Amino acid sequence: MSSVGSPTSGLSPRSRRSSSMDQSPPGQQPTNTIEVDSDLNDTDSAYPESEAATDGMSLRSSILNYKWENSRRYHAYKDGSYWAPNDEQQQDAEDLIEFADEHPSAAVLGIDLSPIQPNFVPPNCRFKVDDMNDDWTFGENHFDFIHIRAMIGCVPDWVALHRKSLRSLRPGGWVEQVELSAIAQSEDNTIRPDSPLITWKEIFQEVGELTGKTFMACETVGDAIREAGYVNVTERRIKLPIGMWPKDKQLKQWGAWNRQYLLQGLEGFSMRGLTELLGWSVERVQEFLDEMQRELLDSRVHSYLELCVVFGQKPEEY
Repeated sequence: MSSVGSPTSGLSPRSRRSSSMDQSPPGQQPTNTIEVDSDLNDTDSAYPESEAATDGMSLRSSILNYKWENSRRYHAYKDGSYWAPNDEQQQDAEDLIEFADEHPSAAVLGIDLSPIQPNFVPPNCRFKVDDMNDDWTFGENHFDFIHIRAMIGCVPDWVALHRKSLRSLRPGGWVEQVELSAIAQSEDNTIRPDSPLITWKEIFQEVGELTGKTFMACETVGDAIREAGYVNVTERRIKLPIGMWPKDKQLKQWGAWNRQYLLQGLEGFSMRGLTELLGWSVERVQEFLDEMQRELLDSRVHSYLELCVVFGQKPEEY
């Protein structure tokens, strides 16, 4: 962990790389209409290869004794706290390691429910198995920067969570939260009313109501951060296309990555909640996932998800 003199430290549950810590948070920026590439085929199955998954690190056997359901692996520590699998199909590359390499004077700490990080990490980076919904064991005024990512459907009380993050930050420090909305949208009404994308949103709304852990946090986390006591709260929403339908080359690449992320994660996102909470059979889940895959690969559907990025600063006089 960082000492008083270190310029920055990070706490990052289930995170990928955070925004630059050397800059003030960006203000909310307007979102423009995305121009459609009219030259695409109706169905485009070409998408980039997934990022390499990480393997496990050595910890006590009770943590490594994973739970298996429907041929997918889930964390055993605090079973049910995080709804997605932690197997090689689901893991993202651990960008905290890259961040630590780029900021050698920072002490970087990653929090996860599963010991799925690589064995070899930079000397200024370490990982801890913990549950962010429990009482935080860090002292007051400990971190300069806290990054929270991909925690929709996992937190029963967002205000309580950010009050804990506020306590652990030094005065003037920043919290950043990044979440991907579960609500697919289109600007040209190409998402049909009976689209599986609509069903997808309704499913996760219901699962969130049953568990008391909303999947709609993207739409409310800014208010939670303000209520927790942060100041200078700014929100930015970025349209992430699903697929290669945009004409703009950068958006087309983003869309390819986003679609690959969804295609690779569909089963992991869905299987446990649909079978355990909603009572679906495995066969019914697979049929629905087949429909979702066809929809995601149909370039006539000009869908996108919003990536929500929220910053808040701990008051200097706190």
